[in-house]
Amino acid sequence: MERRAFLRALGTSGVALGLGGGLAACSGDGDDGRGGGGSGGGDAARPRAAASVKPYDPDVPFWEQGNYASVEETDITDLEVTGSIPPDLTGLYARVGSNPPTGKAAFWFLGDGMVHGLRIDRGKAQWYRSRYVQTTPHKDGKELSDYTAPGHDVNQSNVAMVHHAGRFLSMGEVGWPYELSPADLSTVGAYDFDGKLATWMTAHPKIDPATGRMHFFGYWFADPMLTYHVAEPDGRLVHSEPVDVPAATMIHDFAVTDRDVVFWQAPVMFELEPELLATGFPFVWDDNGPSRVGVMPLGGPASEIRWVEVEPFMAFHGFNAHRDGDEVVVQVHKQTSAFGPEGYLLPSYLSEWRIDTSGPQLTVKESQLSDVYQDMPMIDRRLVGRPVRHGWCTTVDGKGPWGFEFAGLNHVDLQSGRDDRWEPGEMERAGEPFYIPAGADAAEGEGWVMSWLYDRTTDTSSLGVFDAGDIAAGPTARVKLPVRVPYGFHGLWIPDA
Repeated sequence: MERRAFLRALGTSGVALGLGGGLAACSGDGDDGRGGGGSGGGDAARPRAAASVKPYDPDVPFWEQGNYASVEETDITDLEVTGSIPPDLTGLYARVGSNPPTGKAAFWFLGDGMVHGLRIDRGKAQWYRSRYVQTTPHKDGKELSDYTAPGHDVNQSNVAMVHHAGRFLSMGEVGWPYELSPADLSTVGAYDFDGKLATWMTAHPKIDPATGRMHFFGYWFADPMLTYHVAEPDGRLVHSEPVDVPAATMIHDFAVTDRDVVFWQAPVMFELEPELLATGFPFVWDDNGPSRVGVMPLGGPASEIRWVEVEPFMAFHGFNAHRDGDEVVVQVHKQTSAFGPEGYLLPSYLSEWRIDTSGPQLTVKESQLSDVYQDMPMIDRRLVGRPVRHGWCTTVDGKGPWGFEFAGLNHVDLQSGRDDRWEPGEMERAGEPFYIPAGADAAEGEGWVMSWLYDRTTDTSSLGVFDAGDIAAGPTARVKLPVRVPYGFHGLWIPDA
């Protein structure tokens, strides 16, 4: 089957192709039996289907319908709020995602970036805006496959966001980030660190809470296939060096500790044949590709990286990492494969690598920490690279009548092993959680979690504000919108200074 046709078939037969589990799947029977598992008020509290709810069309790819479908740019200032937004909250909550202007894309990951932002001032919702990132492909009205190759300003900037050194950046999988204005979500332009970023910036940078330095990387299908970068707290790019890898693979995320950088390389390979690149989707699983984890010193040099082989896997996202003596402890959301014969997006489980660095060769022990299908992790970012107890993840329902979808939220307690889940049911869905500490001196886990919520009965969305320590109770406040915020990827909270 021609690959573009195969991708469309993927969206119309998700269970057969492995989407029943999904990127981060979870259904009502996914509880691991260790407690939590709340439904936010039980069946009686869940929205019921309305006669006007549009049914799922199995002949249309999942990413082109329902709450994946594209929306228009919007400005709203008259916002309805139920419950009470914490009065200490002043800032911008923003999240980016894929929003193809034509409504069609080769895959969910491959639409133009659109940012959805909601401004809060002392607990009052002021405005909601959605804006396309004005990337070169968006302004040209083209898809990535229309160019010789993506890179530099030619990217969709649709995956993640970071705020560092006073700059608000949106990032894609490859290429340069785009700088945005937090005042109105307008695009300032492609940002190359004052001409110093010679390669790319992939979507998941890490800001060291002790130093304020931003550590990030970029990957590519030609040399240098992986580059490690460091930017100072004032934004100056002060370190860039290639990391030697044997093959061009999808490296979507990485991790840091207070002294280490951790890369994981899975056998999701770039497709280099022109006829396959032309489909717009360049990744494929290869059983003969690398499956390994590497550890190098924080800040470099990359020449000191050491690798250890692991069983074949794919991990889109890391949860966190930290040092425990000679061991580097890395938590990731691991699945058995991706973009291959088992399916494109498979169930992911929170798992842990304990990498012993004491000997001449690295050794690794692996364990699965949870039986809940979940992904899109969030921790207290004041503790990046340090031991954490708490995390928040998105669950997904791959068994419902509307196909592969995000479902609820889960508060993971690594110390007790318990889960605290809000599973609102088929008529309401959550998105990625973002944790906001209650204050600069607040204890880990004390604060709020924000997430875009989708109400299928009204085909509209709201911003949900949750007590981070009681996710199962459901949102304590909702900022209701008369429009949808489609399922997307990653966001952030930018507090006022």
